[in-house]
Amino acid sequence: MDNKNKAEAIAKSVEKISDSKGLAAIGNSLPLVAMFMFFPLVFFAMKWDGKLHEEKQCYEFREIEKKLYKLNNCTGEMKLVNPEELSK
Repeated sequence: MDNKNKAEAIAKSVEKISDSKGLAAIGNSLPLVAMFMFFPLVFFAMKWDGKLHEEKQCYEFREIEKKLYKLNNCTGEMKLVNPEELSK
């Protein structure tokens, strides 16, 4: 019988919550919230280029002490470029 009393108490609590005016107010305000969020989201979607972070080019050529180096800014790797390779 103890489990039956607990089940009845839970059922009554759920019934009170479902009949409360607070839930009705939340339900009635959801369309308004959706409407006010729709326009900023559309504006943001029109301006967004689809990138989550700035994309930068990893490789660049730089002349250091009259020698040409290929620098990888993403990894920090530096490689001496042979001028004969560039003329091919």
